[in-house]
Amino acid sequence: MITNTEFVRGQQHFLQGEFSRSIGDFCDALEHGVDPHMVFLPLGLAHLKNGDFAAAEEDFSYALELDEKNDTALFLRGIAYLNNDEAEKALEDLDEAIRLNSGRGAAFVARSLALRELHRGREAEDDLRTAFSLADVEVETFMKEYCISQSMHRRTLTLFDVKREAWTEELREELFRKVH
Repeated sequence: MITNTEFVRGQQHFLQGEFSRSIGDFCDALEHGVDPHMVFLPLGLAHLKNGDFAAAEEDFSYALELDEKNDTALFLRGIAYLNNDEAEKALEDLDEAIRLNSGRGAAFVARSLALRELHRGREAEDDLRTAFSLADVEVETFMKEYCISQSMHRRTLTLFDVKREAWTEELREELFRKVH
C-alpha cells in the first residue's frame, strides 16, 4: 500500500477541522500516486464539510466509478445532494445505499428527509421508525456530521420536532415509548 506525506497530512488536517488544507493535501496525494480508492472518499468528505457540495458529489461519483457497490460513497453523495437541495437525486442514492447496507440508521434518516421534501410523508415516517429501531442514530450527531447547509439543518430540525410537525399519532406514541 502506498502512503505518502500528503495523504497523512490530509487526514490530520481533516481531523483538526481544516478542511481546505485537507482538500489540498488529498489532491497532492492523488498527484503523487496514492491509490484513488483510498483518496476519493476522504476528499469528498472534506469538500462536503467545507460546504462545496458540487465538488463532493463529483468526488463521490469518482469513488463510485471505482466501486459501484460502495454504499458509503452512495450514502455520502446522497447527503451532498440533500445539502444542495437535490432531493430526487439524493433519494436515488440513498435507496441504493440502503439496499446495499440496511444497517446504517443515518441513511434512513437522510432518506426520510428526501422523502419529506418530495411530499411522501408516510414513507418518511416509516424510514424514521426504522432508523430509531436500529438504535444507532443520535440527532445531534446526525446534524453535526451531515447537515452542512442551512436549508438541510432547518429541514432536519423539523424532522425531529414531533411537537410541531404533523406526524401521525402512532409515530408520536412509538417514539414516546422508546424515550420513556
